[in-house]
Amino acid sequence: MVAPSPYRTAIIDCVKSGMTNSEIVKKLKVSRVLVFRTAQRYRHLGTSDDIKRRGFPVTVTTPEAVKAVREKIRRTPERSMRNMSKEYEMSRESMRTIVKDKLKMIPYRMQKGAFLSQKNKTFRMKKARKLLAGTKDGSHLTTLFTDEKILTVETNKNGQNHPIIATDYQSACEKEKILNKTSYPASVMVFAGITADDKTPLIFVDSGVKGVALSQFSLRKPTMDIPTRRRPRSSCQRDSRVVSRQFSKFISAADRPASSPDLNPMDYAVWIYLTEKTALIKKWDEIDDDYPRAVIDAYPKRLKAVIKAKGERFENYS
Repeated sequence: MVAPSPYRTAIIDCVKSGMTNSEIVKKLKVSRVLVFRTAQRYRHLGTSDDIKRRGFPVTVTTPEAVKAVREKIRRTPERSMRNMSKEYEMSRESMRTIVKDKLKMIPYRMQKGAFLSQKNKTFRMKKARKLLAGTKDGSHLTTLFTDEKILTVETNKNGQNHPIIATDYQSACEKEKILNKTSYPASVMVFAGITADDKTPLIFVDSGVKGVALSQFSLRKPTMDIPTRRRPRSSCQRDSRVVSRQFSKFISAADRPASSPDLNPMDYAVWIYLTEKTALIKKWDEIDDDYPRAVIDAYPKRLKAVIKAKGERFENYS
């Protein structure tokens, strides 16, 4: 609750003596709003007390608690709101109220990413401007955005969340209680691409293969853009000519911002849904036709965000 004004008693004495609000303002040199509210409260209650407020008084998210949480976050920003709520003996909803509503802060998840030097930021902003200029004619809607990702194919289960119910330990072991653990988990590389209204089939690349033959798949569109490094390395000249005609336009390697997965729709919107190989093909086929369009529509917004941030990382855009 806000502390009462030090002029409250003096204003009430002036009101009792019959002075008008304008005369009190001139005499005490205080704001007209303060005089009006104090005089109105006194005439309504007959005392100098505050008007009784509605609802329950704040007992948890008090200014003292807000100050303590602010100081704790200032010292160490890497904090868990769940742990802080236990430390201050309050509910998680109350801690969220302090952090989000009172302190106007947002808990961001820690992410891994390439380090951006000042030189990287400059080139990133410069290339983002060039790519943004190319989206004005809608060419990004017919661009094929591709990427590859290495996925672990071994079973990933949490021992606490996936218990084995059995009569004894030996029976539990026979029911796959013990999972095979290797130093180098088995993995597979997957190659795929999307446009605003289409997507390629998934291509599983065997271990040791250095190039991906794009002639393995075809899209309904006769012409698609594709980065230079995605072009086939097949020794067959006929396949190369066919793919070159099909993908006549492309974004050159020199035009693509380095260390910028946040500017590749496959990275920022597609791979997050395709994490387990067992359901990979099924999930890929279940992607709604409207989803790629929404993802590609966000591409110019991300380019603008990079320019606004002067090449720095930016908050996610959907």
